[in-house]
Amino acid sequence: MLIQIDLDPRDVWRFQDRAEQLGIRPGDVLRDELAQKRRTADVRERVREAVAEGLCDAEIAERTGYTPGWVAAVRRGLGLKANPRYPRRNSE
Repeated sequence: MLIQIDLDPRDVWRFQDRAEQLGIRPGDVLRDELAQKRRTADVRERVREAVAEGLCDAEIAERTGYTPGWVAAVRRGLGLKANPRYPRRNSE
């Protein structure tokens, strides 16, 4: 399918430079970049859901296959607080 769009000239040059480096068409660079953004949005949603379930960053990392540090950065980017790794015990 052919779609025509207006792009900032800086983006056009960036796509062309990247395409030359990889030996592919500029349209393929744009397609790959859009696909990466979609995957990132999907993972961000998975992190959001896991935090809502009460999972800690390490548990989310296990579930998603990313590092706990990356999960923490995504969580902070979403404005979410970390869940404790170990639930606090009630003192009696």
